[in-house]
Amino acid sequence: TLDRSSAASDVYKRQEEALNSVEAGNKRTAHMIASVLLDYPPEDYHEQLGVIRLELGNVDERVADRFQEFLDWAQSTELREIEDLYVRTFDQKRKCNLYLSYYLAGDTRMRGSAILAFKQAFEAMGWKVTGGELPDYLPAVLELSARTGDELAEHLLAIHREGLEVLRSALGSLNSPWQAVVDGLVMTLLPLDKKAQEAFRKLVLQGPPSE
Repeated sequence: TLDRSSAASDVYKRQEEALNSVEAGNKRTAHMIASVLLDYPPEDYHEQLGVIRLELGNVDERVADRFQEFLDWAQSTELREIEDLYVRTFDQKRKCNLYLSYYLAGDTRMRGSAILAFKQAFEAMGWKVTGGELPDYLPAVLELSARTGDELAEHLLAIHREGLEVLRSALGSLNSPWQAVVDGLVMTLLPLDKKAQEAFRKLVLQGPPSE
């Protein structure tokens, strides 16, 4: 067997911490980019896209490639066309909902409790959602993860992972450009476990619950 000396162990530990710090920074940058790209496009959207393109070197290469694909489409598309497609995709398609609790609670009375849990999680980290948006809104959760790097924010994404997979699958069925963004986001998360895979299949077949 091999055993590291205390000095070597210290060096290894510092290297590991540095690597983890870089990976964490990459993930936070990726989550901020995904937050912007999944939100409704503002008037200065194309200017934002130019800034985001400059940040792609600060995320994992595979993730950057998926974001790049979306940027190429968005920067060559008129803003009004993007706005129209955004509404037709995320506001009018049930399985393309950007509110995470919807996938687990649907249009049931449980939805209120689920949204409250998100609100409490934001408050626990010293943040709140402004602009009248709900706290389970995916871009808001991603921004929270990016700004805080808190494990609780990542936990919110992890426990709704099957919902993200439904979203990604639905976008793929529509050949939506936003699929590339969700692809990149999912690459920053842990793989689906068996329980989440089963929940994903159920959601795909049955859709979110309703009263």
